[in-house]
This record gives sequence, structure tokens and C-alpha cells, in this order.
Amino acid sequence: MSKKSEGLPGLDAEDQTSLNALQHNSFKDMMNDVVEAGSCCECGSCVLVCPHNVIDYVNSKPKQIAKETNAFDFCGISEGVGCDVCASVCPRLWPRENHFRDAVFKDQRPYEDIFGVYRNIFVARTKRDDLKEKVQDGGIVTALLAWAVEQGEIDGAVVSAVGEEDDPCFPTPKVATTVEEIKQSGGSWYTYCANNLALKEVQEKDLKQVGFVGVPCQITPLRKMEYVDPAFLVSEKKREKPITRQRGFLRGFAERVNFNIGLFCTEVFTPELMTERIEKEMGIPLGEVSKFNVKGKVLIHKKDGSVETIPLEEAMRDYQRPECHHCADFSAELADISCGGVGTDQATIVVIRTEKGEQIWRDFEANGDVEVMPIAENKRAWNILQRLARRQRNRVSEATMRSGTAKGLPQYMAQYAAQFEKGKMTETKKSEEDLQSCYEAAYAGEEQPLEEIRYMAGQPIPNDPGAPEPGEKRALPPPPTPEQGGASPCWKA
Repeated sequence: MSKKSEGLPGLDAEDQTSLNALQHNSFKDMMNDVVEAGSCCECGSCVLVCPHNVIDYVNSKPKQIAKETNAFDFCGISEGVGCDVCASVCPRLWPRENHFRDAVFKDQRPYEDIFGVYRNIFVARTKRDDLKEKVQDGGIVTALLAWAVEQGEIDGAVVSAVGEEDDPCFPTPKVATTVEEIKQSGGSWYTYCANNLALKEVQEKDLKQVGFVGVPCQITPLRKMEYVDPAFLVSEKKREKPITRQRGFLRGFAERVNFNIGLFCTEVFTPELMTERIEKEMGIPLGEVSKFNVKGKVLIHKKDGSVETIPLEEAMRDYQRPECHHCADFSAELADISCGGVGTDQATIVVIRTEKGEQIWRDFEANGDVEVMPIAENKRAWNILQRLARRQRNRVSEATMRSGTAKGLPQYMAQYAAQFEKGKMTETKKSEEDLQSCYEAAYAGEEQPLEEIRYMAGQPIPNDPGAPEPGEKRALPPPPTPEQGGASPCWKA
């Protein structure tokens, strides 16, 4: 039988019990601690990965549909043979993005700042005239996806776009497979669009390598699909076949993503900003709106070229989506590449976070259709990024351990998660042979974690002054130099 978990060194019994309690999130936990608690971000990832058609996306939330008379938090599979793939990818349960850095970046994390791990940070804009009119800020996301499709790096992209079948100003998830479709997705609308759900269409079309674009609460579940240890799928009551099915839903969608791009996001707005404030009170037909932007105020770009505005304070006070108050991730900290237009003029802040992101960017920039500038030449953008990232980290109220918002929660370690789950099988009635077959089905050839590995953080935040004294204004650190990662990875002195 598997060796029972001995826990982590240095933890007392109470802390060890608390750590153990975090390791396995259940359907019941998700429905109570997230959906019922009001923190569900509506990404739809739980619905996407459900292997047994127990939940559906109803009024933008997961709902139990297996049996009408069942309680909203009851899943017969979860409480029977076991599953809980849905809860394992939920971005509003521990581990959240700040607890998942070790799993994603491992020891490849040269720099860290208040906006997360990064390899390079700089400002860029596309040179492509065919993109400039439609796109947001510097057009980097659209340009990068268009280039990747043209070069055969990806065979499609998950985006949000307002199609002919959609109501004006209300995008829906789309799978774009042509450059023209990618162009149509340019621009932001600031209403929530559950992009993760489009991965089902990616699977149906059998696209092998796609680019995925999403806000932070959509990048985090994608990373969980990729890195959560699958040992939890093994239970005493299950044979290999259901484990194989559940693993396919846990890993299968993320395996089709070549790279992901995370969008900076403070909040998105409720539909009433469009239908009540803009259309009714301001008298602007939504069909006349070409795109939105937020630059200290809400900018409403009309198709005739004029721009109307709404004070940002008013929009945030009256129309901010309540679910966004539960998000501490401004800059999509787990993405391969993060992009946003804060503090820039027709340009995009680009944060390269992973080796994959760096590889993609180097090839993209070598194409010659992008202009890049060191972040030090855009100090205003750097300062605003610092302020917004810190404010967002600090705005989420402390709650339960399982919600991931309690203080002092540990990094997620696949090694410990596997150790814990296998420890529960110590008293199983399965034979050693059956147990081994079940683990082989759960891991399907991926390497099983055998020991605990802890990663040292990257270089500390340069010149971070820490918390200001009472009554004093926080001093912001200077932007990094090109030698400190403050320029494109292609930068040459």
C-alpha cells in the first residue's frame, strides 16, 4: 500500500491539519464557498471540465442540473465514487494565483515585483496599419495572434468578440481561426465574457494548438487544469475507466493551448452601464459604439469618430461587477505574456513571464512589425501599474482558508498534494496492482512527483520601500533598467 503522508517538516499538528484540509476541494465546497458566497467570477471553467454533465452554465453561474430535486450543492459522483474536477480548477478556491507561482514558474523566475513574476517588462505597439483602427491601445494582443496564425504557430485563438449574432457591446467567447476573425476581436468592451467556455469548441474542432486570451480569473483556472496534481482522481471505489475520463477533462482542454495572454483587469462592468447609463441616459445607441477604453475615465468611442466619457469613479461606484471585488490579480500573474494599456498612449505594457512567452515574443518581434520601448521610457505607465497592482492585492477582504484569502496560506506543491492523496489510500481494499493501475490512469504518462521541492523566490522587488509611515505617501520603486529585465528580450545595448 502507499505510504501514509508524514506531512511537512516544521509544521505543528494544528498547522498540518489546516494544510491537509486545503488539499482537496469538493463540489460542495465550490457551491457553498464560492457560488453561494458570491465570489464566483463566472469564468465557466467548472462547467467546462465537468466529466459527468452534473452542472451547466445557468444565468452565468454553475448550477446542478443532474436532478432537480437534489440540493444545489449535491453531486452524486463527488459523494459517490469521487470526482471534484470542477472544484480543482476553480480560481476562487485555494490555491489562488498567488499560491500557484511555484507550480507554474518553478525555478524559472528571474524577477518578481508587486505585479508578479516576470522576465521582461516593456512597452510596445504594432506597426501594422491594417490593425491600428480597430485595436486597443498598442494592438499587441491582436497583432501577436494574427502573426501566430499566419506563421502556423497556432491554428486558432480563443478570444471575445461581438459577432453579427450578438447584441451590440456584448461580446461572447469565440474561436478565431483566421486573421480576419482575429481582427474582429480587437478592442475591449468591459463586460464579462466567459472565454474558457470556448475551449469546448476548440476540442470539437480538434484544434491542436491555440492561443488563449483572457482576464486574470480566466488564466488561473487554465493553469490549474495544467498543473493540479491528478492523484486526487484515485479513490477506493473507482477503476481505471472513470479515472481516465476525469483526467481527460482535467488536462485535455489546457493541452490544446500553445500559449496564453493575460489582460490587465481591475474590474468589468454590469450590463446596466451599457443599457441604462449609455443607451438610455446618454442617448447613445449601442450599435453606434465602436469600442471602449478606460484611461482615468470611461471612453466611449463611436463609429463616427467622436468620443463620449463617463467619470471612472461613477462607473466603478454604480456599475462595477460585485464579483470583481474578490479578485486580487490585476496583471494576470500566471500568464505566459500579460498585456495592458495603463498609463500609455496608443501603446501596450507587455510583461513576459515564462520561457514559452519569451520564445513566442522573440519570434514575433523578429518579424519586424512591432515597435518596442524600455519601460524606463514610460515611467508614468510603470508607476500606474505599481499602484493598481498593489491596490488590487490589498482590496480583497480576508475570509476562509478554503477561499484562499486567509493570511499566511502556503504555496501549492504538487509533491505534497500527491503525498496527501496517496496517504488517504493507505487503508484501501484495492490490491497494490489495482492501485498502481489507477495511478497510471490518473497520470497518463506524466511524471509523478516523488519528493517535495520548494523554490526560492526570484530577485526581490528592486528598491521596494515597503509600507509607508502613517501620513506619508508611498514612494514607488524606479522602473528596472534593460539589464534588469526592463526591456524586450530582444533588446541590445
